[in-house]
Amino acid sequence: MRIALIGIGKIANYQMQAITHTKGIKLVDAHDLDSTRADELPGSVLFHDNLDKILKKSTADAFLVSTPTSTHYEVAMKIIEANRIAIVEKPLCTRQEKMDALMTEARTRKLPLYTAFHPSYGREVEWWLEQRETKNFELGRLIGFESCFSDPYYLNGKLTLGAVGKAGSWFDSGISSLSILARLIDPEQMQVIDGRMTSIPDIQCAQVQGLGLFRFKADGRTGYGMIDTNWTLGRNYKTTRLWYENGVIELDHAKEYGRLRLQGQDELIFNLATDKPRLVNHYCGVFANLTEMFSNGGDNKELSEVLHGLLFAALRT
Repeated sequence: MRIALIGIGKIANYQMQAITHTKGIKLVDAHDLDSTRADELPGSVLFHDNLDKILKKSTADAFLVSTPTSTHYEVAMKIIEANRIAIVEKPLCTRQEKMDALMTEARTRKLPLYTAFHPSYGREVEWWLEQRETKNFELGRLIGFESCFSDPYYLNGKLTLGAVGKAGSWFDSGISSLSILARLIDPEQMQVIDGRMTSIPDIQCAQVQGLGLFRFKADGRTGYGMIDTNWTLGRNYKTTRLWYENGVIELDHAKEYGRLRLQGQDELIFNLATDKPRLVNHYCGVFANLTEMFSNGGDNKELSEVLHGLLFAALRT
């Protein structure tokens, strides 16, 4: 599978590293509005200074959109309207009607449309899925969850450079948390109860803090959960806790750890980190999934619709 990269920002470095670690995928072209970023590309990758040119000339099978969040819709729609396949960094877009328009256009043209939910491929997530599959621990039924994603993107009354290109804490991290939970809970069994968003009028972002409260069904039982996203805590903290009848599993997404607390037993800690940066590990999972889907002519439209539907529902409440 040949990939063209649209947007050569911070995340692109991890994407390019992951491509080198994934069989069956190759980066062939790239585009950015800043032509000096061509220096960051491998010598074998052809740089294009214009989006229209790359869409016409590239031999790529699909185009990976890694531009600022506010431009995802515009760039993805342009790719689809050129009858090319779009792979879009999460979130796909920031409004329900824009998502509906992208999905309708892709389906009308019978084109795959793939959202890159990279946090859902964290090694700690993969590890817990394996433990559940092999039933190594008897925790009973899932009864609740708490997922907290904090980034130090608002300090001393200003947004930091880390916030550049991101639309807000809920848009950026709410979808990250939902994509992780979707691998552990059927997302179609999740329902938004309430959403609470905090914005600062003088700051150019939709939210500096976002909270979503959820109801879900698992194994015939109703449970409740919370997703909290926050840029004001001054720390990098990304953790999902899953409460089961007989214990708690904590997945540390920043440190790639798993912590298990079974009733009446000492805490068990599992270090899942490798010699590769965690975001490279994430994208290795994304590209492995992408190449498998591409070979079968598939995508993740349906999952993306459900997850973004929950994301937007919390905003509406």
